[in-house]
Amino acid sequence: MLLGRYKKFLLILSMVLFSASVFAVDTSALVKKQLTAAEDAMDEDDVETAYKKVNGALQMINEETTPSLKSAVVSEAKLIYQQKLERILADYDGAALSDVKVMLEKYPDVKNTKIEKLLGQIDEEQKIAAENQRKAELAASEEAAQRRHNEEQQSIKQQTQALEKQNEAISKQNAAMEKQAETQAELAESMKSQAEELAKSNENSEKNLKAIQEGFAGMQDSMSDQAEALKESSKNQAKSTKIMVFAIIGIALLILIIVLVVIVIARRNMKLQEQRQEQYMQAFRLIAENTGNTNRIMLGGATDLYGQGAPLRLAGSSTWAPAQALPDVTFTPEDEEELKQLAVKCEEIGTKIDQVTNRKNNSKNVSELVYKLSMQLGLSQGNSMLNFCAAMIYDAGFLGVDPELWSADTLTDEQKEEMHNHVNIAEKYLDFVPKKYWEVFDDASKKHHENMDGSGYPNGLKGDEIPQIARLIRVAETYVAMSSRRNYRQAMDKETAIEKLREQPDFYDTAVVDVLDQIV
Repeated sequence: MLLGRYKKFLLILSMVLFSASVFAVDTSALVKKQLTAAEDAMDEDDVETAYKKVNGALQMINEETTPSLKSAVVSEAKLIYQQKLERILADYDGAALSDVKVMLEKYPDVKNTKIEKLLGQIDEEQKIAAENQRKAELAASEEAAQRRHNEEQQSIKQQTQALEKQNEAISKQNAAMEKQAETQAELAESMKSQAEELAKSNENSEKNLKAIQEGFAGMQDSMSDQAEALKESSKNQAKSTKIMVFAIIGIALLILIIVLVVIVIARRNMKLQEQRQEQYMQAFRLIAENTGNTNRIMLGGATDLYGQGAPLRLAGSSTWAPAQALPDVTFTPEDEEELKQLAVKCEEIGTKIDQVTNRKNNSKNVSELVYKLSMQLGLSQGNSMLNFCAAMIYDAGFLGVDPELWSADTLTDEQKEEMHNHVNIAEKYLDFVPKKYWEVFDDASKKHHENMDGSGYPNGLKGDEIPQIARLIRVAETYVAMSSRRNYRQAMDKETAIEKLREQPDFYDTAVVDVLDQIV
C-alpha cells in the first residue's frame, strides 16, 4: 500500500517537472516572438507597436530566460524607449510619458544615460510650459482686472456726462417755457391781426377767382393748338426711330461678324501653340532619356558634394592636414565630373560586394560615413569625394573569395586565411580606377585592417604609417557593423558603439573616433 502511494507521488512529481519545463520553453519562445515583432515594428517605424511588443517581452522574462535572450530584449527596449521619448519630446503626451516612467520603474535595466537625458529634457520643457502658462494666465487676469477698471471708469464718466446734459436740458427747458409764455402773448396779438387780414384776403380771393376763370377759357384754346403741334412732332419722331433701329441692327451684325472672325483666328492660334508645345515636350523627353543614364549618381546621405552648403569645421589634429590627403592632385571641373562617373561605377561594384557578403547597404553606409568624417576632419571637397568612392569598394577582394565560405557556420584556419587574403587580391578588381587616384584606392582595399598598435594585417603598420583613408574605413566599418543588426546579435545604440571604439585606442584612431562622436 505504501509502495503504491510512493509510485503515485513520483508520477505526479514527474508530470509537474515536465509541465514546468514545457512552460519554460514556451515562455522563451513567446519572449522571442514578442522581441521579433518589436524589431519588425521598428523596421517599419511603428514605434507604438514596437513599444507594446517589447514591454510584452519584458513582462514574460523570468528566471528561466537565458541571459543572452534577456540581454537582447533589454538592448532592443533601450532603442525603442529612446525613440518613444524622442517622439514625446517632439509632441508632448502626458499619458504616454507617465506610462514610460512606470515601465522604467518596473524595468530599471532599460534605463540608460540617453533615456535619463530625454526624461530630463521633457520634464524641463513641461516646467517651462507650465511657468509660461501661469504667467499667461496671470497676465490675462491682470488684463481683465484692468479692463474692468477701465470700463467702470468709463461708466462713471458717461453717467456724469449724462447728468450734466440732463441739467443743461432742464435749464434750456425752463428758458424755453419762459420764452413760450412770451410767445403765446405775442401769438394772441398776431392772431387778431391775421383775422383782420384774412377778411381782407377773402375779398381779394373772390376777385382773383373771377380773373382765373376768364384766363382758363383762353388757356383751353391755346392747349388745342399745342396738341395739334405735338401730334405732328410724334409722326416725325417715329420715322427717326425706325431709321435708328435699322442702323443699330446693321452695326450689331457687323460686330458679330468681327467677333466670329476673331474667335476662329484665336482657336487656330491656340491649336498651333498646343502642337508646338507638344513638340517641345517630346524633344525634352528625348533629351532627358538620352542624358539620364550619364547624369545619374546615387550618393545617399552624402549630399552637397561640391561645396553648395555651409563648410564643416576643421578638426584639431595636425596629422589630418588637408595637404597630406592627395598632394599631387588638383581637382578641376573635369576631375569633378570624372569623380561623379567613378562614383557610379563604384556604386555598382559596392552593390555586388554587399550581395556576396550578405551585408545589406554596407558599402553605401560605410562610404557615406567616410565622406562625412573626411569633411569634418578638414579635408578638401575633392579629397572627401575621392575617399567616398574608395570606401565604396574597400572590400572588393571579397569578390574573389569562395562563396561557400559565407554560408559556413565555422571556418577552418585555412578558410580564415583565405578570408584575410581578400586584402591582397582586391587590386585585380580596381583596373577601372584612373592612375592618378590609384594610391588612395590601393590603400583603402589593402590596409583597412591595420591597427594603430601594429597588431593588424597584412603589413602590421602602426600609427601614422597607416594611410588616412585606411584609418577612416577602419573606424567607419566597425561602427556600421556594431550599429547594424546581425543574425548572431542585436544592434548597439550609438552611445554604446562609440564607447566600445574609445575603449580600443590600440585599434582605432582616437581623432577619428572623436569626430565620429560629433556627427552621428
